[in-house]
Amino acid sequence: MLKKILSLTCVAVAFAAAVFAASPGFREICRGYAEKAGAGSVINGIDGWLFFKDELLHLAAGKFWGDAAATASIAKDKTTADPLPAIEEYSKLLAARGISLYLLPVPPKALIYHDKLASGIDRTATAEELALYREFYGQLAARGVKIIDLLPKLLENRDKAALYCRTDTHFSGAGLKLFAEAAAVELKKEAWYAAVTKSGFSASKLMVTMSGDLQQMAGGTGPKEEMELAVVSGKTDGKPLESDPKSPVILLGDSHTLVFQAGGDLHAKGAGLFDHLSADLGFVIDLLGVRGSGVTPARIKLFQRAKQDPTYLQGKKALIWCFTAREFTAGGWKKIPVAP
Repeated sequence: MLKKILSLTCVAVAFAAAVFAASPGFREICRGYAEKAGAGSVINGIDGWLFFKDELLHLAAGKFWGDAAATASIAKDKTTADPLPAIEEYSKLLAARGISLYLLPVPPKALIYHDKLASGIDRTATAEELALYREFYGQLAARGVKIIDLLPKLLENRDKAALYCRTDTHFSGAGLKLFAEAAAVELKKEAWYAAVTKSGFSASKLMVTMSGDLQQMAGGTGPKEEMELAVVSGKTDGKPLESDPKSPVILLGDSHTLVFQAGGDLHAKGAGLFDHLSADLGFVIDLLGVRGSGVTPARIKLFQRAKQDPTYLQGKKALIWCFTAREFTAGGWKKIPVAP
């Protein structure tokens, strides 16, 4: 009888192991959804959530730095595929001018809301991808680059409020507040912070009804998304904030620095990362945001500003570089000078 029980147990264990091995990992799931999208750019998740094909391709790529960069990157020029040396050099170039670089990547929406991509995906399925980011950030930190890693905080708070837009590629109003708070905490540790003159700010609630960029890519059909934002203004004059080129802090990056700040197809004005980070710090910062890639075009924009005004970088103390994490496999990691 005992032998029979042991035999049945071995069969059950073997069956369970076979089922587990046959179940696709998160990386394979992302690759499968991206392939099914074909020429399209939008993947329909569940509960009305939409995901960007390029983001899923990034998650499917695996390790994206060092010897693996050329394979992981979608760039045609594989000589600029590795983000590690370019980020390290940019940090050193800024440091030589007395400016601290803080890298603020925006993790893929599908990594935080994996269960909205497809039913049955639990958090354990994403462990390998989360470990990859930790390893990469560790490599950068070992080279002296300061990282503001929001992955733990986003995972901790993901069920308290929608931290990413359901129909858009960007973080939500609730999400960007976490990014602003985390960046402010780091900057307030700097020795120069106490000496900066502070101002008061106020915030007012704004409800927006929006059709996100993913929804527009998919044809614009379906229910619109409602979201609560906090619009920041000066406490004394009540006016919207305007970028201050004399500020000691630069916010550089892609459309994550512009969403809910620039208006128009970016859904609102005065409620973006720039506005909330300024309020959290107590002074208006300098915004250098671009639509599109926040890697090379954004750094070129800073270089051009410094070229036009040789005094521009004087007094600058910190640069927050914010862009979507899928840029790590998009290539274009050229070594760009900070100034002429």
